[in-house]
Amino acid sequence: MKVSDRTYFVLKRLHSLTGVFPIGVFLLEHFYTNSMALQGAAAFDRAAADLARIPYVGAVEAFGIWLPILLHMVLGVFIATTSKPNLERYGYATNWMYTMQRVTGVVLIFYIIFHTFQTRFDPAYLQSPSPYDFMRKQLSSPAMFWFMVVGILSACWHFGNGLFGFAIHWGFVTSRKAQLRVARLGLAFAVVLALVALNSLLAFTGRGLYPDWITKPHGQDHAVVMDGGTR
Repeated sequence: MKVSDRTYFVLKRLHSLTGVFPIGVFLLEHFYTNSMALQGAAAFDRAAADLARIPYVGAVEAFGIWLPILLHMVLGVFIATTSKPNLERYGYATNWMYTMQRVTGVVLIFYIIFHTFQTRFDPAYLQSPSPYDFMRKQLSSPAMFWFMVVGILSACWHFGNGLFGFAIHWGFVTSRKAQLRVARLGLAFAVVLALVALNSLLAFTGRGLYPDWITKPHGQDHAVVMDGGTR
């Protein structure tokens, strides 16, 4: 399908915008909630229950998460099938990043569909008394564990590198030097995000790293202080 240059420009802006708001914000929240698994089953189950108790959560998910993701997917497929890397104009690294953005986008289509069904509609999950225990059993399968690793790494790369595209499409960086700086920051952010997300994944297998030096001394639950003592 052919569209005018102006329409194509608007679609690319809309595609990059939805990748950051709300999808990117949701991704950060999702990784934050998963990190609660480092504090044990009770902490993660409590965090999952808090999310489930959000008022109108079904509508929030449908219009705040699923619809933007669907729109981002459709626009991404359209852009990927109507453009191609410019090997003459851009350098090897830029074209490599462009290609990886498309490859991870395709991987994420299948990953998100599966992960959404797995944690939102799968009867085994809905009937499970503990979301933490459900994920622990799921990840005991090597195939499932590595599938999740591929999905997480794809999401981190796609978001980190997508910030670079967002900055360019919305005109926040224009000079070549500024674009290079943003590209490096985006990749560095993707690496940090991947380390955090993979550590959360390992937490479900009992191998997550949670050293004392990254916790605060007052992070533990305290007894209620009463006049003349505690109870």
